[in-house]
Amino acid sequence: MKISEDRRKMLKIVTMYYEQGLTQAIIARKMGISRPVISKILQQAKESGIVSISIKDESAYAVELGLRIETKYQLDDVIVIPTNEQKQPQTIKREVSQIAAFYLKERLEIGMNIGLSWGTTLADMIDEMPYCSFPTINVSPLVGGISSEHLYFDTNHLVFRLAEKLNSRCQYFYAPALAESIELADVLNKTNLVGNALEQAKKVDFAIIGVGNPNESSTWKQLGYIEEKELQIIKETGVKGDAVASLFDKNGQTVNNEISKRMLGIKVEDLVNIPDLMIIGCGKEKAESIKPLLVGKCCTILVVDQTIAEALL
Repeated sequence: MKISEDRRKMLKIVTMYYEQGLTQAIIARKMGISRPVISKILQQAKESGIVSISIKDESAYAVELGLRIETKYQLDDVIVIPTNEQKQPQTIKREVSQIAAFYLKERLEIGMNIGLSWGTTLADMIDEMPYCSFPTINVSPLVGGISSEHLYFDTNHLVFRLAEKLNSRCQYFYAPALAESIELADVLNKTNLVGNALEQAKKVDFAIIGVGNPNESSTWKQLGYIEEKELQIIKETGVKGDAVASLFDKNGQTVNNEISKRMLGIKVEDLVNIPDLMIIGCGKEKAESIKPLLVGKCCTILVVDQTIAEALL
């Protein structure tokens, strides 16, 4: 009889809580039981299978993917943008950029130092940033510039545009992202201009970077910076991706081939020292390039689409 009465009481409590929407405090008063006991009974109802919670929302699956990735790679936060067959790639990219902009806006603090790499997704993110005022924030480039022909996603231009949106200060990296030769890169790295830019880049509190997959789609080649023979070097030396001033391997370590040695900016090894690093990206082909940076503990925050998230698990 006691077991039956306990079960009846449990059913009454879960009905009031889940069906009628009463708070635990109100139920406690009605039942003459303390609130901690109500909480314990609700937990027992879930564990025994009396209550089964199902979240009915199109983004619930994406949230679940994010939580699993957080656990697997020990990340602080993962935001996954839902995708489906009806969504066009540009729509998905815009949603990734919008969420990244919203996330950055929420994290802004007085006196923080923000670092940016380059790329179209970062450029789109800055487009989505609202205007606000943080005069003590400083925005710095993490790599050298691209060229005036590709100003929209050039790192120095992105730094200027974000600083303009935030009404903040900014600094520039007065050198190319990819030098014409290793010898020129060595000379530039010894200058005060590049040395100061690198020093500032390594001091940022919050960085946002994009990641490329040169084995699938080489932005460097599209921009005319590298030729087919150099793409062959990339494939032969085990490169899995590119980020900041590094071509990196499956472990997220810089591959010191000829092209990496010509890149100017901080290396992926420097990323682990940045307190908060957000990687943003979309397109399934980016997954194999993002994964090494997660394995290498370079990233704390991830904003990606569902296809990347699924491939990371």
